Amino acid sequence: MARHSIQGWPRRKRRGQRADQRLPPPGVRNLLERDFNALEPETKWVTDITEIGTDEGKLYLCVVLDLFSKLVIGWSMHHRQDRQMVIRAVEMAIWQRRGGWSVILHSDRGSQFRSGDYQRFLTQHTLLCSMSAVGHCGDNAACEGFFGMLKRERVSRTRYPSLDAAKADLFDYIERFHNPRMRRRVAKQDQKFSALSKPSVTTG
Repeated sequence: MARHSIQGWPRRKRRGQRADQRLPPPGVRNLLERDFNALEPETKWVTDITEIGTDEGKLYLCVVLDLFSKLVIGWSMHHRQDRQMVIRAVEMAIWQRRGGWSVILHSDRGSQFRSGDYQRFLTQHTLLCSMSAVGHCGDNAACEGFFGMLKRERVSRTRYPSLDAAKADLFDYIERFHNPRMRRRVAKQDQKFSALSKPSVTTG
């Protein structure tokens, strides 16, 4: 280049360009560390978004799952996956909350979860934000497992002519099928624990 009097010019960085858009907010790390066991309710929550195809276009579903009961304690649906959709799902979970202690809420690093509005909402409601590493789907395997079950048991067998039809069917699956099934599972676990904790006739 020097021999032919050609000079290279450095490319100017665009105004507002960031080095890595996927960096977590300051102070946020993976608090869950793939430990999906919870000994009590309202200690560990996970959240994520999936898309459902309809004849009118895509419908996005955001859920909040309690790792103790595996209940979907919060959910929202919209034709756009934005920060307001995920905030509505978390807000529904908060409405059902019985205690005021801190709860870990784990998600991936999607832009909705990294948004300032979402982060401020969590702080205001004593929720501890936890985020997966980039490209590590296993860090949020609990939510992925629920979405897989939802699609196997319902979505893959159904054609939705409209967004409203999909919304109605997803509501039916969550509130009339999945959550009642999880409540029965928790009730059985409680019965087993009660039976084991009762003193026997011989030992007193």
